Amino acid sequence: MKRRMFDMFKSKTLVSSTIAVMTLSVMFGLNQTSMASSTPKQGKEGTTASDVNAAPPAAGQINPTFTPYFGQSYKQPEQVKALYPKPDISFDTPAFKEGKSDFTTQEEMMQFLKELDGKSDLMKMETSLYSLEGREMPLLIFTTSESEHSADFKRKPTVWMEAQIHGNEPAAGESALVTAQQLATGKLGQEVLKKINVVMVPRKNPDGSYYFQRENAKRLDANRDHMKFELSEIREVTKVFNRFKPEVSIALHEEGVVSDAFSDVGEEGALKYHDITMAKQYNLNTPKSIFEKTDDWLINRAHRDLAKSGYSSSTYLVPERSDKGEYIVSEVGTEPRYETTFQGLQPSFSLFVESRGIGIGRENFERRVASQVAAQTSLLKTAAKQAKQIKATVDAARAEVVRKGETVKDNDKIVINSTTKEIASNNRMKVVDIAKGEVVEIPVKYLSLDKGVPTLERIRPNAYILPPAYHEIAEKLQIAGVEVSKLKEEKVLAVERYKVTEQKADERYYQGHLLNHVKTEVQEKEYFFPKGSYVFQMNQPAANLIAEALEPEAVDSYVTFNFIPADLGNELPIYRYMKEDKLNVEAVKN
Repeated sequence: MKRRMFDMFKSKTLVSSTIAVMTLSVMFGLNQTSMASSTPKQGKEGTTASDVNAAPPAAGQINPTFTPYFGQSYKQPEQVKALYPKPDISFDTPAFKEGKSDFTTQEEMMQFLKELDGKSDLMKMETSLYSLEGREMPLLIFTTSESEHSADFKRKPTVWMEAQIHGNEPAAGESALVTAQQLATGKLGQEVLKKINVVMVPRKNPDGSYYFQRENAKRLDANRDHMKFELSEIREVTKVFNRFKPEVSIALHEEGVVSDAFSDVGEEGALKYHDITMAKQYNLNTPKSIFEKTDDWLINRAHRDLAKSGYSSSTYLVPERSDKGEYIVSEVGTEPRYETTFQGLQPSFSLFVESRGIGIGRENFERRVASQVAAQTSLLKTAAKQAKQIKATVDAARAEVVRKGETVKDNDKIVINSTTKEIASNNRMKVVDIAKGEVVEIPVKYLSLDKGVPTLERIRPNAYILPPAYHEIAEKLQIAGVEVSKLKEEKVLAVERYKVTEQKADERYYQGHLLNHVKTEVQEKEYFFPKGSYVFQMNQPAANLIAEALEPEAVDSYVTFNFIPADLGNELPIYRYMKEDKLNVEAVKN
């Protein structure tokens, strides 16, 4: 996936246009299966999972069958495969070795990277990160600087890249290895590394890659964990992310080709078409300069470069059908549970790249990897070309967030919830008619987050305060990159408190939680705060992540995920400090 990024889904009716409901029930589903398990009407040449895999399942895992580092749940008819010719390019990463029928194993990846590290003065590999089952998660640092602590390293923007957070997205991981090779020993590194640093995690879910499933070894989606931090892999990688504080973040994914939304197109249904789809994160708390320039400086250039290389590309969209039979496509990705949104709220330029590939095994694999590499190369070259502007823009945006946190103003509001806006024009989407083996256009209703509209806002506080017992909340926010403080002395303070006026819990589990949806009213009141009460000051770059975690109505808040219990009529143990007077606090060490 992705952003974002991402789950595939069974087509449902549009329950609500709100971002929270749409993203949970449509884009990402309340189930945890890939869209590759859903197939359109089968043509004469179309086959399903039972035709491809016949092995028994792995204990405790998701897939109904298990072959290490391989899976296929849909076989494309020949007329469809013909639309995606093999590019005139070759790679020598592990998956392309002669006679290879599965994807790159953990052992092959590590051997490849160790050899690459030994050949290059531009690459350093660290192996201190491990998955739940003990597999290494290598960290690759590409730079011309002597060290990450040097002035030369710090003057350049850093680009963070991560791949295969979903184990069944092999072209994302393989393309990362190709890009790593080109940075370490190829012309790409010579061209860009004088102006940017690149830090890469090429396989963020090695256990899922082994079981060839979307989820990690605990059957949870790691790309839903970037606020709750329940998975060790995400906790540790996030700490490394915050060690570098990158200015640009790129997440690499694959998306499924199959969608029930297109099942009545033509005689046999339709498949997704584009080689590559891309999108930024759309959270409206992102500083405006970064929000707008992510498209202008990075994504739009990549679309143009892909077209020149012969690859089709578009914005990442999630399709579905309404009760009226309309085709609806939605931009997605406001929730910080997703890597792209979480990283973008640091803030940084943050986007994801998706190749067309979940569920089709090794079909079109060379093209899937090549199109990914083309997109990544474009993004890295553009980042290098715009290095000074990117660095200055992010520095200014982070400083702006800090300045806003120093004051409390009626016109400075944080966005807690938002909704899409319909783009009213003659919108059409390209899909592949399976029976004809042709690209056709269908009319669609387009719901935009780029033009999203806030539905709940509150004035930005100077700080949030929690009683001293809430260590878990403080620890989670520290992992997120938040600077946490404590009151040095007991204090009576006038603050705003939340009272729950509406409350409804989900009936189905989402990532191990029954989500708790609340509405609150906010009133000013005096409270006694003991010494050691936690203070989360808003004059820091990660301030908007604090609000996403502690505003009760936020879709990924710690109330929503039950880390802070809330019931109807409760006063919540979260307090908004609305004065500009400095609190007497001391920093909490990580």
